[in-house]
Amino acid sequence: MKKWLFWGLGLLLLLSGCSNFLASSEESEPKLSSDTLKGAQFDFFDVGQGDSTLIRSDDGTTILIDTGRQDDDRIMTLLQEKEIKKIDLLLLTHPHADHIGNADKIIKTYQPKEIWMDGLAFNSSTYEKVVDAALASDAHYKEPRTFDKASFGPFSLEVLSPSKLSGNANDDSIAVRLTYKEISAIFTGDAEEGREKEMIESGLPLQADILDLGHHGSSTSNSPAFLDKVKPEVAIYSAEKGNSYGHPHVEVLEWLKERNITTYGTDVNGTVTLTTDGKKLNVVTEKEGKIKAGSSYSISKKNGRGVKNRRQRK
Repeated sequence: MKKWLFWGLGLLLLLSGCSNFLASSEESEPKLSSDTLKGAQFDFFDVGQGDSTLIRSDDGTTILIDTGRQDDDRIMTLLQEKEIKKIDLLLLTHPHADHIGNADKIIKTYQPKEIWMDGLAFNSSTYEKVVDAALASDAHYKEPRTFDKASFGPFSLEVLSPSKLSGNANDDSIAVRLTYKEISAIFTGDAEEGREKEMIESGLPLQADILDLGHHGSSTSNSPAFLDKVKPEVAIYSAEKGNSYGHPHVEVLEWLKERNITTYGTDVNGTVTLTTDGKKLNVVTEKEGKIKAGSSYSISKKNGRGVKNRRQRK
């Protein structure tokens, strides 16, 4: 009798294990699709050695994360081509000019309903113009911190960083996890490895289908531990071809390749557009090309770490 009891328990455990295996297998199915999808769209704009991403849903909700360089206003043309009429959230990750360069013009032109900035005191004429434009607008202004949450139409945002300001412009970047139905995306601005470690230790959910690679694909960000936590299907970096910083760094491309993460870059692919129905992702690029590393870093065969060129840091 005991023999049959143990056999029955073993069978139940085996079936339970198979069930869990099947469930986990289904969850790990690739989300990339060759179909044209409707619901929400992510445009990772080619703005040279800068950063700007437009996020829209089919109900008209519009979020713009960063605005490109101060000496390159192509973002204004790109927004016109997309027939943008309004912006619900303008999220400026940090005060470096390659991220907020056109924010003053965008605030005046589109009158965003809400503006997020990290609140770091920063001395630059570009930053002062943006602050003046924000103060002169009717936008609701916010300096979000870790664990803050917000919703804009069908999009949910959870703030991953910073918990408090450090005084370092890169590390004080606003990092968010944005969710649309079953699809999620993470944006970290120029936050570097130390902040990524804090995000991991915060206990906040970090898994995301889309990762906007930190700091233009720099190896000071995008650490292996962070990539392992996010587990993205698709990664995108924004950089100018032949830039003096060597973006994207060879280590980062190696780390992405080791994890079979599909990678695109605006230096090679131009504007990268992702569409989703909330379950699957479709990727369309403006141009075709093979992703290549910049020249400021080189792989060390002994330890896999790079040799840094001093031009890399901003």
